[in-house]
Amino acid sequence: MLKVKIAQNPPHVILALEGELDMATGSILEQVMEQIESRDLVDITFSLDGLNFIDSTGIGQLIGYYKVFAKRDIPVSIDNNNAEIEEILALIGVREIMGVG
Repeated sequence: MLKVKIAQNPPHVILALEGELDMATGSILEQVMEQIESRDLVDITFSLDGLNFIDSTGIGQLIGYYKVFAKRDIPVSIDNNNAEIEEILALIGVREIMGVG
Protein backbone atom coordinates (compact mmCIF):
# COMPACT_ATOMS: atom_id res chain seq x y z
CA MET A 1 0.00 0.00 0.00
CA LEU A 2 1.13 3.55 -0.69
CA LYS A 3 0.07 6.69 1.13
CA VAL A 4 0.93 10.10 -0.28
CA LYS A 5 0.64 13.12 1.97
CA ILE A 6 0.74 16.51 0.33
CA ALA A 7 2.41 19.15 2.48
CA GLN A 8 1.89 22.44 0.73
CA ASN A 9 3.50 25.74 1.28
CA PRO A 10 2.28 27.27 -1.98
CA PRO A 11 3.86 27.44 -4.43
CA HIS A 12 6.17 24.76 -2.92
CA VAL A 13 4.89 21.18 -2.72
CA ILE A 14 6.27 18.32 -0.66
CA LEU A 15 4.95 14.84 -1.33
CA ALA A 16 5.62 12.50 1.60
CA LEU A 17 5.46 8.89 0.41
CA GLU A 18 4.81 6.08 2.88
CA GLY A 19 4.69 2.34 2.27
CA GLU A 20 5.55 0.77 -1.07
CA LEU A 21 6.03 2.48 -4.44
CA ASP A 22 5.86 -0.22 -7.06
CA MET A 23 3.87 -1.44 -10.06
CA ALA A 24 0.86 -2.24 -7.87
CA THR A 25 0.73 1.16 -6.14
CA GLY A 26 2.08 3.54 -8.78
CA SER A 27 -1.42 4.58 -9.81
CA ILE A 28 -1.91 6.18 -6.40
CA LEU A 29 1.04 8.50 -6.96
CA GLU A 30 -0.15 9.13 -10.51
CA GLN A 31 -3.54 10.34 -9.23
CA VAL A 32 -1.87 12.72 -6.79
CA MET A 33 0.45 14.06 -9.48
CA GLU A 34 -2.51 14.72 -11.78
CA GLN A 35 -3.98 16.91 -9.02
CA ILE A 36 -0.88 19.06 -8.64
CA GLU A 37 0.43 19.22 -12.22
CA SER A 38 -1.85 22.08 -13.20
CA ARG A 39 -0.90 24.29 -10.26
CA ASP A 40 1.57 27.14 -10.40
CA LEU A 41 4.53 25.51 -8.69
CA VAL A 42 7.98 26.74 -7.81
CA ASP A 43 9.37 23.33 -6.85
CA ILE A 44 8.43 19.79 -5.85
CA THR A 45 10.08 17.58 -3.25
CA PHE A 46 9.51 13.86 -2.96
CA SER A 47 10.09 12.81 0.65
CA LEU A 48 10.91 9.11 0.65
CA ASP A 49 11.65 8.65 4.37
CA GLY A 50 8.43 6.68 4.87
CA LEU A 51 8.98 4.23 2.02
CA ASN A 52 9.87 0.69 2.93
CA PHE A 53 10.06 -0.53 -0.69
CA ILE A 54 10.57 0.90 -4.17
CA ASP A 55 10.98 -1.04 -7.40
CA SER A 56 12.03 -0.08 -10.91
CA THR A 57 8.49 1.03 -11.75
CA GLY A 58 8.48 3.47 -8.83
CA ILE A 59 11.92 4.76 -9.73
CA GLY A 60 10.78 5.17 -13.32
CA GLN A 61 7.84 7.21 -12.12
CA LEU A 62 10.06 9.56 -10.13
CA ILE A 63 12.37 10.06 -13.10
CA GLY A 64 9.37 10.56 -15.38
CA TYR A 65 7.95 13.28 -13.14
CA TYR A 66 11.37 14.91 -13.02
CA LYS A 67 11.38 15.07 -16.84
CA VAL A 68 7.84 16.46 -17.01
CA PHE A 69 8.59 19.24 -14.54
CA ALA A 70 12.07 19.94 -15.94
CA LYS A 71 10.38 20.92 -19.20
CA ARG A 72 8.46 23.52 -17.20
CA ASP A 73 11.65 24.66 -15.38
CA ILE A 74 10.27 23.41 -12.08
CA PRO A 75 12.98 21.85 -9.89
CA VAL A 76 12.27 18.40 -8.47
CA SER A 77 14.20 17.13 -5.46
CA ILE A 78 14.35 14.01 -3.32
CA ASP A 79 14.47 14.14 0.45
CA ASN A 80 15.42 10.79 1.91
CA ASN A 81 16.93 9.61 5.19
CA ASN A 82 16.05 5.95 4.64
CA ALA A 83 19.32 4.04 4.13
CA GLU A 84 17.74 1.08 2.34
CA ILE A 85 15.90 3.28 -0.16
CA GLU A 86 18.99 5.46 -0.60
CA GLU A 87 21.05 2.40 -1.48
CA ILE A 88 18.59 1.56 -4.28
CA LEU A 89 18.60 5.16 -5.54
CA ALA A 90 22.40 5.18 -5.55
CA LEU A 91 22.65 1.82 -7.29
CA ILE A 92 20.49 3.03 -10.15
CA GLY A 93 21.96 6.55 -10.17
CA VAL A 94 18.67 8.35 -9.64
CA ARG A 95 20.23 11.44 -8.07
CA GLU A 96 22.67 11.77 -10.96
CA ILE A 97 19.89 11.32 -13.55
CA MET A 98 17.74 13.92 -11.83
CA GLY A 99 20.61 16.21 -10.98
CA VAL A 100 19.68 16.18 -7.29
CA GLY A 101 22.56 15.54 -4.97
